[in-house]
Amino acid sequence: MTIPPTDHPARFLGRADAYAVARPGYPAALGTWLEEAGLLSGGVADIGAGTGRFTALLLSGGARVAAVEPNPEMRAHLETSLEGAVRAGQLSVHAGTSASTGLPDASAGLITAAQAAHWFDPARTVPEFRRVLRPGGRVLLVWNDWRAADSPFNRAYGEVVRAFTGDDPLRTCVLKDELPQHLPGGFTRHAFTHGHPLTREGLRALATSVSYLPNRGDETYPALERALDGAFDRHAQEGEVTLAYQTQAFLGRLD
Repeated sequence: MTIPPTDHPARFLGRADAYAVARPGYPAALGTWLEEAGLLSGGVADIGAGTGRFTALLLSGGARVAAVEPNPEMRAHLETSLEGAVRAGQLSVHAGTSASTGLPDASAGLITAAQAAHWFDPARTVPEFRRVLRPGGRVLLVWNDWRAADSPFNRAYGEVVRAFTGDDPLRTCVLKDELPQHLPGGFTRHAFTHGHPLTREGLRALATSVSYLPNRGDETYPALERALDGAFDRHAQEGEVTLAYQTQAFLGRLD
């Protein structure tokens, strides 16, 4: 089920710095596929753009991007890290949500949402996306999914996550049963693999970038840090661990 409509942007307040430095990027093969499929030529609206990880991939493929992000701390990172694209007129940055983007009618040939659509209410988002898309436009929903990639360290990291949450309460909700609500015109799935190397401090930052794990300053954070350090010490080679990811991309239509 979709996550209840709480104040989602507030859940990431105080986490943007960690998000910016520790979250993985996206595999180059995904960008190549988007370019070769001609999906970047008609203007892109990147919704829930966060600190700009996926936005940067779109820009590298030559897309003209309107990035929409509700969290002011995330948006500030995006504007700073991609300042050159803003100055060049290739990128515009907007405060908005999936249900109220603030973008003009029929202004995008492609709408993207990377690591974000599990926050969306499809009943409110789909009409807004229909308004923003040009006729024949498509929607791309993307997740970096460490659970779908198996490795000894992935399993160790999963044990830590489950110890502090019971399970990841967010990541799989859309993938399990709600994609038809987000992409009612049908969709195809595309998968890409990559690895994300992390130092000890990088692993700690990755965990604190996750909205459902303890943040620095929380009462249970010291225990989380000890658990992360234990997993790191068991699996590190030359001062790093690698968290494997399967990037899942769902390309679909709204009608």
